[in-house]
Amino acid sequence: MKRHSYIAMGFLPLVAVSLALLMVLAVGCKAPEEVASPEEVADSVADEVAEEVAEEDADEAIEFVNVRCPMMGTELDLANVDPDLVRTYNGQLVAFCCPMCLPQWDALSDEERDAKLAEAE
Repeated sequence: MKRHSYIAMGFLPLVAVSLALLMVLAVGCKAPEEVASPEEVADSVADEVAEEVAEEDADEAIEFVNVRCPMMGTELDLANVDPDLVRTYNGQLVAFCCPMCLPQWDALSDEERDAKLAEAE
């Protein structure tokens, strides 16, 4: 009969209450919402920064010193100049119409470049 004395003293109700509490906690806890990984957060931030930079770049249009190619005289679409067709001269950006003009420009003296730019403005 000593075995039953533990049950009578409250051991069984204590176990029952403990199990019930664990079940309530287990069922009552909801799975956390998906949390972004550090890589996903970094990608998201990088995308936001890239968008902001693109907006700033769009607001600040690149200014060229010329409207026509200094070598060929061709009128340029300055909004769509290929970055590979640009040279810096005296701190200013000079746009060209095609890749063939670049070596010709590079071969000119400063005086010849000034004359070509004066014609291309």
